[in-house]
Amino acid sequence: VPPMYARDIVGFVAAIEELRIKPDEVARVVINERTGTIVMGSNVAIDEVAVAQGGLTVKITKTRDVSQPNPFSPGRTVTTPRQTVNAQEASGNLLVLPSTASVGDVVAALNSVGATPRDIITILQAMKAAGALHAEMELM
Repeated sequence: VPPMYARDIVGFVAAIEELRIKPDEVARVVINERTGTIVMGSNVAIDEVAVAQGGLTVKITKTRDVSQPNPFSPGRTVTTPRQTVNAQEASGNLLVLPSTASVGDVVAALNSVGATPRDIITILQAMKAAGALHAEMELM
């Protein structure tokens, strides 16, 4: 904590939250609709969004596990993320994906139920149009 914030920790945290950070590399999704090719980094983040496409249902949940040290030990309490991805093909349902999900999670789940590249392209385009996909989308 800088000396000027020594007596104002809350102000220091508030100042950190207001920092603007520009990533070194812009997230990008490249789609070739003619061939059905999709190229992207799996770490492209999405906001909470509802997804329904034909008979495909995707459910992605993320939880945090807490590991605590023994009493009076020098260890620290740590949290670790755990992700569960379930996908199935059934009657069309509307699904809400948590904001912690990434495009990689969505695509992996859709691939596991045999979604076509056309289905995945349609879903990604709808997510971008809804403002939930945080990446530049380039159509070839």
